Amino acid sequence: MDKTLEKKLEMLRNSIRRLDTTIVAFSGGVDSSFLMRICREELGEKAIAVTFSGNYPKSELVLARRVAKIIGAKHITIDPEKEPSPVCDGSNIYSSLKSLAMRMKVQTVLDGSHKDDEIDGSDSYIAAQKAGLSSPLLESNLTKAEIRLLSKELGLPNWDEPSSDTKKKTTLKPNLEKAEKYLVRIGIKTVVVKSRGKKLNISSNKTGMLKLVRQLDKIKKKMISLGFSDVLLSSN
Repeated sequence: MDKTLEKKLEMLRNSIRRLDTTIVAFSGGVDSSFLMRICREELGEKAIAVTFSGNYPKSELVLARRVAKIIGAKHITIDPEKEPSPVCDGSNIYSSLKSLAMRMKVQTVLDGSHKDDEIDGSDSYIAAQKAGLSSPLLESNLTKAEIRLLSKELGLPNWDEPSSDTKKKTTLKPNLEKAEKYLVRIGIKTVVVKSRGKKLNISSNKTGMLKLVRQLDKIKKKMISLGFSDVLLSSN
């Protein structure tokens, strides 16, 4: 390991050691897995991995659970659709994590944003910053490539997993299916969903349109969480 990278890793470890209890926003991706590994080494059981599982493809959730087990981390998964509550509604994962931390009397919530996220202004980085999460990988000036290298050296099995942006491009169809199932579940029985890029078009009959309009804010939040950027309504 070169001296610059060694210095960054030690800076990260020092910042983690100063914490007491912490929750890590754990997706099972390389960034959050690496962060959780360091937290586990420095804080032991005082570091908890939390995954909001509602919108995850099954394969990604299986990977997250497997990596958490390899790390030896305490891992909590929450499905907001099955366990709705004021602190974990799933509409804003990072804010929900902050509320969960308060309820569990955990002092800090960490996310896996890094230097590349700050430069690119990624959606996850912006959301984490707005919610007031701490980003120790970023504070240590670690880049994505460096995190992958360190993860490989630590033996993490997902060190070469595709980035979340790449996964989004390949999982749009399953999300379209989830969108339709969600609309049916909230009472819009006659519905057709189509996508053009990240824009989602929802069409229904007159009765369905009335229900769509009444629940539009809630529906938009859900569809954004599934990866869509906008929601358009049209009648059959």
